Amino acid sequence: MPVARTALPFLLVATTALTGCGAGSSYVRGDETTLGRVVVYRNGVAYFERTAEVTGDHLDLKVPADKVDDFLKSLTVVDAQTGKPAPVSYPTRSASVAGQAGTGLIDMRLGLSTPTTHRLKLSYVTEAPSWKPSYRVMLDKGGKVNLEAWAIVDNTSGEDWNQVRLGVGSSSALSFRFDLQSIRLVERETLQPNSLIAIAPPMGDSTYGTPKTLVAELDESEIADAPAAAAARPRKLGGGDDQEPAPVDKSARKKDRAGTVRHAGVASASSAAPAASATDYPQPQPPSAVDILAQRVKQSSTPVTVEGFASNHDANKETQSLERANHLRAQLVARGVDPSQVVAVGRGEQSGHDGGVRLVEGSPAANGAGNGVTLAGQAAAAKDAAAADPLATEPIGTSAFESGNVTSVARGSSAMVSVLHGSTEGEVVYLFDPESARGNAQFAFKSVRLKNPSDSVLETGPVTVFGDGRFIGEGMSEPIPARATAFVPFALDRQIVVERKDAAVDQIRQLATVQRGIFSAEVQHRSAQHYTLNNRLDEPATVYLRHTVAPGYTLEKSEALSSEKLGAANLFKVIIPAHGKAEVEVAESTPVFKTIDVRAPEGIEAVRVYLSQAVVDPALQKKVEGLLALQKQMADTQEHLETLHDQEAEYRTRMDELHNQIFTLKAVRTAGPLMHSLEQKLIEVSDRLSKATIDVVAAQETLMVTKVHFEDSVAELSLDKPASAKETKTASR
Repeated sequence: MPVARTALPFLLVATTALTGCGAGSSYVRGDETTLGRVVVYRNGVAYFERTAEVTGDHLDLKVPADKVDDFLKSLTVVDAQTGKPAPVSYPTRSASVAGQAGTGLIDMRLGLSTPTTHRLKLSYVTEAPSWKPSYRVMLDKGGKVNLEAWAIVDNTSGEDWNQVRLGVGSSSALSFRFDLQSIRLVERETLQPNSLIAIAPPMGDSTYGTPKTLVAELDESEIADAPAAAAARPRKLGGGDDQEPAPVDKSARKKDRAGTVRHAGVASASSAAPAASATDYPQPQPPSAVDILAQRVKQSSTPVTVEGFASNHDANKETQSLERANHLRAQLVARGVDPSQVVAVGRGEQSGHDGGVRLVEGSPAANGAGNGVTLAGQAAAAKDAAAADPLATEPIGTSAFESGNVTSVARGSSAMVSVLHGSTEGEVVYLFDPESARGNAQFAFKSVRLKNPSDSVLETGPVTVFGDGRFIGEGMSEPIPARATAFVPFALDRQIVVERKDAAVDQIRQLATVQRGIFSAEVQHRSAQHYTLNNRLDEPATVYLRHTVAPGYTLEKSEALSSEKLGAANLFKVIIPAHGKAEVEVAESTPVFKTIDVRAPEGIEAVRVYLSQAVVDPALQKKVEGLLALQKQMADTQEHLETLHDQEAEYRTRMDELHNQIFTLKAVRTAGPLMHSLEQKLIEVSDRLSKATIDVVAAQETLMVTKVHFEDSVAELSLDKPASAKETKTASR
């Protein structure tokens, strides 16, 4: 396929007739004016510049009715003799209806200062079709490519553009419609004396976003330590025993006439039961709000989040809000709630909250990233939003290309004109883009990496790529700022195969507090993507790997990777040998506040790793090592118990078989010796079963003792250093 290698700057190379665009009166006309310059923009308007030599005291123009508003909004008239603007007069809309019915034109008159010869320059902006960019890239050697940029301009004005200077402008210029022709009357309020007006309330509205399902909200007094109501049967929310638990809603919290705070669905002691008479038996103590919440959470399998809030007098807002959440979580766990079902989160200082906690349904990731939440869910949502709306961050800048020579475009036709032609820096590379809407998570795109050699932005448009005198692919370019480098994917040859593995780990950075085995810690959440890039080509390949850092995260620097920016994304350069592969890891991290329960194996392991790497109190390290030993002992005992239970089941199965065989042989006279042998085996298996049963009881006792020892050791955990003998002696004095 032959490729054109030469082109004149801004030369009209092709015209096409526009069907359906008649030569109507859609342009501003004047018998004494000459069109000299047209600049078409990407935002639906065009700039026109006319000159006129007028003998007399006025210039008459005819403006299409649908362009009057744009004309009035942008018209400038300069008198070369006086340098002053000329006034414009035109009939109002009501008076010009009859004239518009015949020609669709509005007569306008520019008044001049004196009835002499005037040289005028008129400029205005009216509606016009947007121009379309189109690019050609011819691959060359030595790190160079030939770049051609073309603009397709449509002349639908109904006027021939003869010998005009034609230009195109960027999409960064704003434009809009505004009615300036219509008569505008202002309505005034009619006042009447002694009139009574009832003020209407404002309209109700709702907030944006998905609201959280609120379970309950408790203040400081309600989350204070209180024993669980053991003697009383927990009451169902809402009253009667046959009713389902009613939701507790913050909006339903109210005070009764006695001033007692109620929760929606939780009847107070005075309203839930009739007044007790002197002969009634003593009633058990009614359950507290925490008892009722624990009952509700246990009845539901939905995970819940305890959100703690800082009060105005708290010194450390983050830590103390997390302590409040941990305090309620510990009370719920003590009342039988599964620890894995409840997560504590510190929200710090929040508007509308002065201490206290609230319980909401769902995990922290579902309720938004807070102080106790990793940002992985939020990060993914942010990346999806960026991929869904790529135009939100595209660079626009300013672009302006104008012909140095005059050209002509007939009415009802389109012109294809050259706006840029020349050699620039460029090369063929591969781009691995798993993030964009049309990206690929397995293969890298064959792409052209080139530099914009001009001082203007190259607008978004199709790019046709040629190499060795033939067509090799097409792509779409995003706006390329002046002197910037861009990537244009044009082929997917599946020669670069990428394998990806994701990993996330939480590492403790600092322990803040510990309460009954629940550590409040600052955790470094690290998210890593490991890429294996395989090259099927017979030559080395250069691959750029695209990665966008999630909001709130910090990219970990790597000396082995060189990177550059592409918008908000990072591009990591990787060189793969022929028929070889390369390993790349991209990691990012963010600090979060989190609660760690040492009762869980992963929790105590995280604390152990932190203590082994940080300089901490040896006594605390020794206690944690003791907890690890107890936890291992419990795991070994539990495994031994499961083995014993399996043995018991096997022995019972064997005894049933022997019983059936002995019963069958009783009817056989000659089966005496065999029957005796089976009876001996039955006795042996029975003895083994008895021993296994005894071992099960002993293992269960050992497990119970170990669990109690473990819980006691957990309760004794503290970050406070023990006082020295000298400090104790000084305090006693």
